[in-house]
Amino acid sequence: MLLARHLLAGVAVAVVSASTVLPAAAATAAAHLPAPDTLTHDAPVCLDATKSRTNGTKVQLWQCVGNANQRFVIDNGLIKVEDTAGTATPMCLDATKSRTNGAQVQLWQCVSNTNQLWVIRRGEIVIKDTIDTASPMCLDVGNSRANGTKVRLWKCMNNANQKFVIYDGKIKLQDTLA
Repeated sequence: MLLARHLLAGVAVAVVSASTVLPAAAATAAAHLPAPDTLTHDAPVCLDATKSRTNGTKVQLWQCVGNANQRFVIDNGLIKVEDTAGTATPMCLDATKSRTNGAQVQLWQCVSNTNQLWVIRRGEIVIKDTIDTASPMCLDVGNSRANGTKVRLWKCMNNANQKFVIYDGKIKLQDTLA
């Protein structure tokens, strides 16, 4: 019986010790994680509206971290920054008036004009007024997957840099998903 008590006491000490070591080990592991802006593209990248909510703000790629600036709502062809939807000044993805390769994509107050109406087709996000033309224009990210890469328009080519997955409010570049 005495041996059983000593064994039980030893097991209890081991369990308590293990439970106090785990949080310290977890804290050490977390301390070694790189900062979000230095992570590689081995993780998914998302469309990112930055923190600014002013007309003309450039839309970029950024590693998906779940911030409000990476969450969008699609509403009647408008792609709205989620935290502005339902406010007095909802902000939308806007293609400007240019329909040339490399034209910027920006945020602009939602006014439902042709610059802001999009269609999602086979993973491509196409500016609606170009669909039935000889050169439909898609959201495009070029060859870079780095944080801060500007999102632009480019003739739809069915390439990986124009393929997106929309899930849980995030617009992710498909070729960065595992």
